[in-house]
Amino acid sequence: MNDPKTPLRIWGEETAASILGAIWGVRITGLHLVPRAGPLIVACNHASMVDPPLLGSAIAPARGPRFLAKKELFRVPGLSWFMRGVGVIPLDRGNADHSAMRAALETLEAGGSVVIFPEGTRMRSGERRPPKLGVSFLAGRTRARVTPAHVVGTREFPRRFPLEVRFGTPLEPPRSDAREAAASFARSVMDAIYAL
Repeated sequence: MNDPKTPLRIWGEETAASILGAIWGVRITGLHLVPRAGPLIVACNHASMVDPPLLGSAIAPARGPRFLAKKELFRVPGLSWFMRGVGVIPLDRGNADHSAMRAALETLEAGGSVVIFPEGTRMRSGERRPPKLGVSFLAGRTRARVTPAHVVGTREFPRRFPLEVRFGTPLEPPRSDAREAAASFARSVMDAIYAL
């Protein structure tokens, strides 16, 4: 079985682009901006249940990230087995989940990458919510850079084509762990995501 701290690298960059383009009509831009080594957080908007597999497939040529996902998904037979097999970290969104944060920290401290959706849930069209501070905590504690990512069209999937995944320039981690600085950094991450 796959080591959950080292998620599967599924295919090469050219293969990913051609397969995703042929099957889903996916356009991927900015993949060259994704750092190939070192601790990395990929922070993305969230509109649909399609987002995690789409983002995971798009970034696979560059990194094999772990995802944080709400613990309720681990109650679904089959899906739970798959998510555990590829290293998804269960997250209790209703409480301060120290176990999930420890797993994410361990992954980043080992030089791995983690995908998070800073708003904490799926957003409706035009809706924005203040981001959770987890992105600031993880980046500040591990000095991980944060790559913004924006998925486009997934809310209307399968009626909308082409879908898009856009990666932006990585942001350096916050210099302070003070709450005000953490909130400011989290907002800057969301601004970078929605600017793509």
